[in-house]
Amino acid sequence: MARSGLTKSQVREARDRLLAEGRHPSVDALRHALGDIGSKSTIHKYVKELRNEDGDAGTRREDTGRALQALVDELADRLHADTDERLRQLRLDHEQALRERDRELAALRNTVATLTARVRQLEAEAQFGADDAPLRHWHDRQGLGGFGQFDMSILNSRSFVADASPFDLIRAAARS
Repeated sequence: MARSGLTKSQVREARDRLLAEGRHPSVDALRHALGDIGSKSTIHKYVKELRNEDGDAGTRREDTGRALQALVDELADRLHADTDERLRQLRLDHEQALRERDRELAALRNTVATLTARVRQLEAEAQFGADDAPLRHWHDRQGLGGFGQFDMSILNSRSFVADASPFDLIRAAARS
Protein backbone atom coordinates (compact mmCIF):
# COMPACT_ATOMS: atom_id res chain seq x y z
CA MET A 1 0.00 0.00 0.00
CA ALA A 2 1.39 3.37 -0.96
CA ARG A 3 1.98 6.02 1.66
CA SER A 4 0.01 9.16 1.28
CA GLY A 5 2.43 12.04 1.69
CA LEU A 6 2.05 15.45 3.16
CA THR A 7 0.68 18.05 0.77
CA LYS A 8 1.34 21.74 0.48
CA SER A 9 -2.36 22.47 1.06
CA GLN A 10 -2.24 20.66 4.41
CA VAL A 11 0.79 22.74 5.46
CA ARG A 12 -1.01 25.92 4.28
CA GLU A 13 -4.11 25.08 6.34
CA ALA A 14 -2.03 24.33 9.45
CA ARG A 15 -0.01 27.52 8.96
CA ASP A 16 -3.19 29.62 8.58
CA ARG A 17 -4.67 28.03 11.71
CA LEU A 18 -1.53 28.84 13.74
CA LEU A 19 -1.48 32.41 12.46
CA ALA A 20 -5.18 32.79 13.32
CA GLU A 21 -4.39 31.63 16.86
CA GLY A 22 -1.62 34.23 17.04
CA ARG A 23 1.16 31.66 17.13
CA HIS A 24 4.30 31.65 15.01
CA PRO A 25 4.19 28.90 12.35
CA SER A 26 7.58 27.33 12.98
CA VAL A 27 8.42 23.95 11.47
CA ASP A 28 7.99 22.22 14.84
CA ALA A 29 4.67 23.96 15.52
CA LEU A 30 3.40 23.04 12.04
CA ARG A 31 4.45 19.41 12.45
CA HIS A 32 2.65 19.24 15.80
CA ALA A 33 -0.46 20.92 14.28
CA LEU A 34 -0.41 18.32 11.48
CA GLY A 35 -0.53 15.47 13.99
CA ASP A 36 3.22 14.83 13.98
CA ILE A 37 3.25 13.60 10.40
CA GLY A 38 5.69 14.55 7.71
CA SER A 39 9.38 15.21 7.95
CA LYS A 40 10.72 18.54 9.07
CA SER A 41 12.57 18.97 5.77
CA THR A 42 9.35 18.47 3.77
CA ILE A 43 7.44 20.91 6.00
CA HIS A 44 10.27 23.44 5.68
CA LYS A 45 10.25 23.06 1.89
CA TYR A 46 6.49 23.73 1.75
CA VAL A 47 6.73 26.70 4.14
CA LYS A 48 9.44 28.20 1.94
CA GLU A 49 7.31 27.71 -1.18
CA LEU A 50 4.30 29.25 0.56
CA ARG A 51 6.38 32.27 1.56
CA ASN A 52 7.50 32.75 -2.02
CA GLU A 53 3.92 32.43 -3.26
CA ASP A 54 2.60 34.86 -0.68
CA GLY A 55 5.53 37.18 -1.30
CA ASP A 56 4.30 40.30 0.43
CA ALA A 57 2.87 38.49 3.47
CA GLY A 58 6.27 37.21 4.58
CA THR A 59 7.84 40.55 3.88
CA ARG A 60 5.13 42.32 5.85
CA ARG A 61 5.76 40.05 8.82
CA GLU A 62 9.48 40.77 8.72
CA ASP A 63 8.79 44.49 8.31
CA THR A 64 6.38 44.36 11.22
CA GLY A 65 9.01 42.58 13.31
CA ARG A 66 11.62 45.18 12.44
CA ALA A 67 9.19 48.03 13.13
CA LEU A 68 8.27 46.53 16.47
CA GLN A 69 11.92 46.00 17.38
CA ALA A 70 12.69 49.62 16.45
CA LEU A 71 9.77 50.78 18.60
CA VAL A 72 10.93 48.66 21.54
CA ASP A 73 14.47 50.03 21.17
CA GLU A 74 13.15 53.60 21.06
CA LEU A 75 11.01 53.02 24.15
CA ALA A 76 13.95 51.44 25.97
CA ASP A 77 16.16 54.42 25.10
CA ARG A 78 13.49 56.84 26.30
CA LEU A 79 12.98 54.84 29.49
CA HIS A 80 16.71 54.85 30.24
CA ALA A 81 16.98 58.58 29.50
CA ASP A 82 14.03 59.34 31.80
CA THR A 83 15.49 57.15 34.52
CA ASP A 84 18.90 58.80 34.22
CA GLU A 85 17.29 62.25 34.46
CA ARG A 86 15.22 61.26 37.49
CA LEU A 87 18.25 59.80 39.22
CA ARG A 88 20.25 62.95 38.50
CA GLN A 89 17.45 65.11 39.94
CA LEU A 90 17.14 62.86 42.99
CA ARG A 91 20.88 63.13 43.62
CA LEU A 92 20.71 66.93 43.35
CA ASP A 93 17.75 67.07 45.73
CA HIS A 94 19.55 64.75 48.15
CA GLU A 95 22.71 66.86 48.11
CA GLN A 96 20.67 70.04 48.66
CA ALA A 97 18.85 68.41 51.57
CA LEU A 98 22.19 67.35 53.08
CA ARG A 99 23.54 70.91 52.79
CA GLU A 100 20.38 72.25 54.45
CA ARG A 101 20.69 69.71 57.28
CA ASP A 102 24.35 70.70 57.74
CA ARG A 103 23.31 74.36 58.05
CA GLU A 104 20.62 73.43 60.56
CA LEU A 105 23.09 71.30 62.51
CA ALA A 106 25.61 74.15 62.64
CA ALA A 107 22.90 76.54 63.86
CA LEU A 108 21.85 74.04 66.53
CA ARG A 109 25.45 73.56 67.67
CA ASN A 110 25.83 77.33 67.92
CA THR A 111 22.62 77.52 69.98
CA VAL A 112 23.85 74.72 72.26
CA ALA A 113 27.17 76.53 72.81
CA THR A 114 25.37 79.79 73.62
CA LEU A 115 22.98 78.07 76.02
CA THR A 116 25.82 76.15 77.69
CA ALA A 117 27.69 79.40 78.31
CA ARG A 118 24.53 81.00 79.71
CA VAL A 119 23.94 78.00 82.03
CA ARG A 120 27.49 78.28 83.34
CA GLN A 121 27.01 81.99 83.96
CA LEU A 122 23.74 81.38 85.81
CA GLU A 123 25.31 78.61 87.88
CA ALA A 124 28.14 80.93 88.87
CA GLU A 125 25.66 83.65 89.82
CA ALA A 126 23.63 81.17 91.86
CA GLN A 127 26.76 80.02 93.68
CA PHE A 128 27.54 83.56 94.92
CA GLY A 129 24.01 84.92 95.24
CA ALA A 130 22.74 88.22 93.91
CA ASP A 131 24.27 90.35 96.71
CA ASP A 132 27.83 89.12 96.13
CA ALA A 133 28.46 90.89 92.84
CA PRO A 134 31.67 92.62 94.05
CA LEU A 135 33.02 89.33 95.35
CA ARG A 136 32.51 87.63 92.02
CA HIS A 137 35.09 89.88 90.43
CA TRP A 138 37.66 88.78 92.98
CA HIS A 139 36.59 85.15 92.65
CA ASP A 140 37.02 85.26 88.87
CA ARG A 141 40.50 86.75 89.17
CA GLN A 142 41.75 84.41 91.87
CA GLY A 143 39.97 81.25 90.80
CA LEU A 144 38.83 80.94 94.41
CA GLY A 145 35.68 81.75 96.34
CA GLY A 146 35.20 85.17 98.01
CA PHE A 147 38.41 86.94 99.05
CA GLY A 148 40.64 83.99 98.54
CA GLN A 149 41.03 81.20 101.06
CA PHE A 150 38.74 82.65 103.71
CA ASP A 151 38.80 79.53 105.84
CA MET A 152 42.58 79.54 105.92
CA SER A 153 42.63 83.20 106.85
CA ILE A 154 40.45 82.57 109.87
CA LEU A 155 42.63 79.64 110.93
CA ASN A 156 45.76 81.69 110.43
CA SER A 157 44.37 84.63 112.41
CA ARG A 158 43.64 82.37 115.37
CA SER A 159 47.01 80.70 115.22
CA PHE A 160 48.88 83.98 114.70
CA VAL A 161 50.40 82.88 111.40
CA ALA A 162 51.10 85.78 109.12
CA ASP A 163 48.92 85.73 106.02
CA ALA A 164 48.95 88.21 103.18
CA SER A 165 45.56 87.43 101.70
CA PRO A 166 43.17 90.22 100.77
CA PHE A 167 41.05 89.29 103.77
CA ASP A 168 43.98 89.93 106.12
CA LEU A 169 44.69 93.24 104.43
CA ILE A 170 41.11 94.36 104.90
CA ARG A 171 41.06 93.15 108.49
CA ALA A 172 44.31 94.96 109.20
CA ALA A 173 43.00 98.13 107.62
CA ALA A 174 39.82 97.94 109.70
CA ARG A 175 41.85 97.66 112.91
CA SER A 176 43.85 100.74 112.24
